[in-house]
Amino acid sequence: MSALFSGLLASPERLAATLSEFDDKRLSRSLLAGLLVLAAFPDDGGHLGIGEVARLLGMNPSTAHRYITTLVEVGMLERDPGTRRYRLPR
Repeated sequence: MSALFSGLLASPERLAATLSEFDDKRLSRSLLAGLLVLAAFPDDGGHLGIGEVARLLGMNPSTAHRYITTLVEVGMLERDPGTRRYRLPR
């Protein structure tokens, strides 16, 4: 599975298309989508908004919001209260 995420951030088109490539019924599409949301965030501490993540992944903003909120709640993302944007925790 690590190959799934290698190089995805360099190509937003590839990132958005990745989920559609996995139609194996043994895999959890929702888990893959959540992992792709996490992979969308830059390693350098850069912030993204919900709309940016939704556009990058070709997903509905409310779906992106739900995934991001969950990732914040479990400590895998953090929210900047001033900008209402998100990033990987430092």
